[in-house]
Parts: sequence; structure tokens; C-alpha cells
Amino acid sequence: MNRYFYVGALVLLTLLPARAADKLTVTINKQIISAYHTADLEAAKKEAAAAKKPIAWIATSPKLLDGNGTITLETSRGATLHAFYALRDKAILVFMDAYEENHKVLPLVDNALHTPNPHYTPPTVVFLDPDATKVLATVIYEPNFTKRAHALADALEQVKTKP
Repeated sequence: MNRYFYVGALVLLTLLPARAADKLTVTINKQIISAYHTADLEAAKKEAAAAKKPIAWIATSPKLLDGNGTITLETSRGATLHAFYALRDKAILVFMDAYEENHKVLPLVDNALHTPNPHYTPPTVVFLDPDATKVLATVIYEPNFTKRAHALADALEQVKTKP
């Protein structure tokens, strides 16, 4: 796979009941990708610390995870799928319902999501240190696949250079 995560992918989705420690599971290009719910942040932090990986907090709409589309779509759906797929093995993923959980999450994440645009367009990805105490990078919604791939790759490079 190249630096910019170029893969056309079909998507299937399974939403698990939102109980503690249950994860949202998405299948993209035959890869099963799991993300913690925001309520399970402590479990995500433990896994991130053990794996020595950042947390990638993906704020998006669950409607975009309905089993349709590819990561190359130039829509919020494509950007959401792209974030899940590109970050699946580079970070511990946390899924946030950008509409239901807006302003109800970790304050530093809420601030990052709403800066510079107080009315951001999902998806937005906020990279956190494993303790979820510091924002390392933010990737705002970008409809263009190539630009979005560059933004995700650049953010990952940024994350690597921060202590």
C-alpha cells in the first residue's frame, strides 16, 4: 500500500449494541476494523498505551456507516470510510456520533473539533496521545480523496514527531 492509502473498497457494517466494551465494527475491503465508543474511552486508553499508538477519535455520523460506498468517494461517507481504513493499524480508533454526542465528550476533543470552524462538517479526526490528555493533530473533512490521503498521512507524520 502506498503512502496515501489508495484503495477502492466496498464496505459492510455491523453496529453492535452500545454496551460497555462493545465496539463498533466495520468491514472495509475485507478488513474488519473496530472502534471503541466514546463511553469506552478508558479501555481505548489502556489499549493505546499497551500498543504505544495514538488514539484517532473519529467524529462522524453513524448513517455514513451503512454498508454502502468506497473510501474514494468525494463525500463525507468516503472520508469516514477512508479514515477508518487508513488508520486501522496505525492508531486505536474511537467512534463519536458527531450529532448525538456533540459537546458531550472530552473537552479537549470538543475544542479541537470546533476549531477553527465551530460548525464542522463530519468527519473530523482528532489524534490524541495514549492518555487522551493532548491533541497531537486534527484532520478536518476533505472531500477530495487525494488531498484527504495527504492530510491523513501528514497528520500521522505529525503524531510521530510529538512526544
